[in-house]
Formats: sequence, structure tokens, C-alpha cells
Amino acid sequence: MIQSMTHEDNYTVWITICNCLQKIDLLLSNTDYHHLFYRFGVNILKHAGQSLGWEPKPDESHLNTLLRSLIISRLGVYGDADTLAVARTKFEAHVKGTAILSADLRSPVYRAAIAGGSETTYQQLLQLYQNSDLHEEKDRITRSFGALKDPELLKKVLDFSMSDLVRAQDSVFVIISAAQSKAGRELAWEFLKNNYSTFTERYKGGLLGRLVKHTTENFASESRAQELISFFAKNPTPWIERTVQQSVETIRLNAEWLKRDGQAVKEFLSSI
Repeated sequence: MIQSMTHEDNYTVWITICNCLQKIDLLLSNTDYHHLFYRFGVNILKHAGQSLGWEPKPDESHLNTLLRSLIISRLGVYGDADTLAVARTKFEAHVKGTAILSADLRSPVYRAAIAGGSETTYQQLLQLYQNSDLHEEKDRITRSFGALKDPELLKKVLDFSMSDLVRAQDSVFVIISAAQSKAGRELAWEFLKNNYSTFTERYKGGLLGRLVKHTTENFASESRAQELISFFAKNPTPWIERTVQQSVETIRLNAEWLKRDGQAVKEFLSSI
């Protein structure tokens, strides 16, 4: 069905499509054919990206501005070579101050630049973070860190989340960002366990539940479900018991989905 909608031009439709793709992306990140889904994602979004371009058109609607940001962001996540190359050029110009990015393009460009970047890109983004007085800009930057591929850089992001440079209430969202990939999720879960006493002291309310939920619910194996059960049995936290139960249930549902449909999805993605 999604394949039939590649020429769609409505933002409301595309946000729904991209939300569906993102959920499938998280599920398939637990497989050895995840790269095939990225190829599929590029094929789905490429026409929309070419139609919209990088620059706003005269008298375009606000929804088209939002759509451009959305499509570029997802193409960057899926590793589209053309998108990554343009984003890198625009990022470098932004860092140097020769061509400042508009607010609506910063998040997708940051994510695309860091997805194909290195330690240098990470340090450049950190510098932008420290130089900014706007919380909105700091939030854009920290949420882009989840696009990193290098496990060593993801470890640095997790350490950064607990530094004096990040407000306590924002640390949760930095960690959640890092947990959006398979490698990042595994690192974030270990980080959560290793620092759990600190988190329970910091967050007595909903933020701890949010952290646990988004760090764990995208695993997809019974062994991970059992690991959660064991950890929280040894570290009882009454105010997030329901969240833990829901995460365990979701992990098991993910595993069952892959068991039921994974081979068919792999064959479909391999055939296109």
C-alpha cells in the first residue's frame, strides 16, 4: 500500500506513512536484513524529496515547509547518498557561519550530517550546543545524536547526557535519542542499569518511566524480556511497575511479530 503512494504530496498523509515506517524500522533493527528496509525507505521517499528540493518555493504553504523537513529527515536516516552529501555541505556552511540554516531544516540536516559523520562532526555539534542560548536549538542538537552509527560516539553521548552541560530533566531525552538504533539501544540499556540508583534519585515521577519505556520497548527477544523482569525484581521501583510490565509485553509482541512475519518481510524487501 505504501509503495503505491510515492507520488503523494500531502503532509498529513506523509506524516502517517513515516510514522508507520518508523515503527517498522525499529522492529526490523533487530534483524540481519535491516539494510534492505533502508533501501525500501529511500525508494519510497525519493520522489517526494526531489519534488520538494532543499529550498522553499515562492508562496509555498506552511505544510510544504513541514513536509520538506520530514522527507529530508527520513531520507537521511535511511542513508540516501544524495541527501547525506547535500546535508554535509549545508552543515559545514552553517558551522562556519557562511550560510546559516533556517530553523525548519536544522534538525534534518544535523541528523543527516551526524549519520554519515565522525568524531569531528560530533564535536562540531557539541560546540553548537554550548554556543546556543536557546533551549529549542539545544533540543534539536541532542535529539540528532540518535542518528550516530559509531558505538564509541554513542557512549560519549550517554556520558554527555549526565554531564553538567545538560539539565537533569533533559538528560532523559538525550538517552532516549541514543536508544533509537540497535547499537544505541543496547548501550542505553546498559547505561540505564549501571546508573539506575542515580536515575531513581533524580526522577521520582513520570520521567523515569518514560526513560525505561523508550530504552527497552524496542527489543525483540524473550531473553531481553527475562532480563528486564530479573533486573527490576532486584531493583524494585513501585512507581514504574506498570511501565516495566508494558515494556516486557511489548518486547514479547515484537518477538512474536518477527517470528510470524519476519521471513515474509525479508522476502518482500529482497524482491524489490
